[in-house]
Parts: sequence; structure tokens; C-alpha cells
Amino acid sequence: MRRVIIVALALVGASCAVGPSVQPTTTSAVPASVPPSTTPETTSTTSLQTTSTSVPDESHVTVYFLLDDVGEVSRPGPSLVPVDRTAPDDGLASALGVLLEGPMPEERQAVPAMSSTIPVGTELLGVSVADGVATVDLSGEFESGGGSFSVEGRLAQVVFTATRYEQVDSVMFKVDGEPVSTFSSEGLDLEGTRSRADFLDFLPLIFLDQPTYGGVLGNPAHLEGMAAVFEATFQAAITDEEGLIIAEPPYLMATNGVGWGTFGTAIPYDVDAPQWGSVIVWEDSARDGFQINVREYPVWLTPADS
Repeated sequence: MRRVIIVALALVGASCAVGPSVQPTTTSAVPASVPPSTTPETTSTTSLQTTSTSVPDESHVTVYFLLDDVGEVSRPGPSLVPVDRTAPDDGLASALGVLLEGPMPEERQAVPAMSSTIPVGTELLGVSVADGVATVDLSGEFESGGGSFSVEGRLAQVVFTATRYEQVDSVMFKVDGEPVSTFSSEGLDLEGTRSRADFLDFLPLIFLDQPTYGGVLGNPAHLEGMAAVFEATFQAAITDEEGLIIAEPPYLMATNGVGWGTFGTAIPYDVDAPQWGSVIVWEDSARDGFQINVREYPVWLTPADS
């Protein structure tokens, strides 16, 4: 086994070292608690619930916050990141309620830090789904504050969280019970519905939608997401608690020739016992071979027979 070397991270200092350990010395990105025993996976349902296996009396939802990135000059971040949360149930209303709570204090203080652009005090007044459209009614606080990144970012967080459910393709926004045509002091046109395609600028160029950040990595590991990379190819590696590579396929491909495409693959790996590790994705620069567009998730590794 060998250590993965991420040049792009090394250039910005040791605080972004690859391969989180059980008790990292330079970051607090690794969650303090062990996640549930299986990775939630979105499947087709009829009740607006994501299917997940969980311990008794616990349900799990996926919400989208913003994660600081090393980033590229043209795309510095922060970018959307999926995060697993416990909730009263796994329905859409519960997921949106958890989203409005924002990241936990330790996540906000971690390196990289997690944040939310949804204003504090925003309340969910109602949600309904019909014909693939989720109508989400939020309190007036949702419109408060300004800045184009903040205003569009909060919309992106809601849209990505809602469209995690297969019955939802797009979102119609209401504020205090009224449909919105012009949103916030920024005067953003919000007539009609919004889908994930409207917020691609909030994604890293290699976006892992599964596994979740700090969640359980099944075995084999199922990696799914979107990418906009040169010749539609990029690399991935799984590292153990010591930062050693335990799985590294030759390359992965997205379904695009130019622009954004989707990807999905299964990668087996070998560990003797459950432990924290990482999933890392990156692109090798066509110009100089350096690793660019690096994205790293701390994940809970599990033996194949567990």
C-alpha cells in the first residue's frame, strides 16, 4: 500500500493533509461519533421517503450544506456537500427541517469548515409534492440578508435537499404562504420552478453525491455524482485511517464529452476492522500533471463481510 499524494492540497499547507486519522492533529473534519451501520441510498418510493437501513427509532436524511474548498482560481468555493443527519422520520419535511438547523458547531469550526447560507430563524411553513414539483413554503427570514452568493446559495441548498427524493425534480418557492416572483433585496427572478441544473455553479467540478460527507462507506463503495472534467475522466482513491491507499481504480469516467456528466461506480476495498478513512477524487491536470479539483470526504470504512 502507498500514501496518496495530493499536490494541490500540499501547496496550501499542512492543515489540509490528506487521509484523516481517528484523532486528526491538524483538522477537526472527522466526525466525533461513529455513523450508523449502513449507508443510506436513495431508491424509488411512493411516500417521499429515502430508503435507509438504520438503528431502531432512528431515521436518516441527507441535507446539503456548503464546504470550504481549496478550489481553483476560477472556482474557489465553498461548494455544496451532502451530509447525513438523523431525523424524526425520513420524509421531505423532516429533511428540510434539519437543513434549516444548519451545520453543527464543530462542523462550522472544522477544517475545511461547513456553513449554510440559509438565514438563522428561517422556519418551514409547509411542503407539498405534485407532478415532480415540491412546493416549499418558508418564513420571511428566508429572504433576509443580501449578496448574490448568499441568496442563490440558500436556494441551491433547498433545491438539492428536496431533489434528493426521486419524486422531486424541481422546487417552487413560497415565502409566508405567497408564491415568489422576485426574491430578496437582490431582486432575483424566481418565477416558476428551480432544479439542480440551475445551481451547477455551486458544485465542485467533481461532485460526490454519494457517499455523504462523514457517512458510512459501504463495501463495495458506491460512488455517484457529477463531473465536468477534461475528457470526462478523473481519479479516485480510498484511504484507511493511516492515510494509506487501499483502493484506487485506474480512472473513472463521467457521461459527458463536454460540460457536466454523471458517474456511478462500485469500488471494493479491504479493511480488517471498521475505521475512519477517506474517499478522495481529483483530476490530473492536462497541462502539468498536478492533481486539481481535489475533493476529500471523511468516511466510515467497513469490512466487506460486515
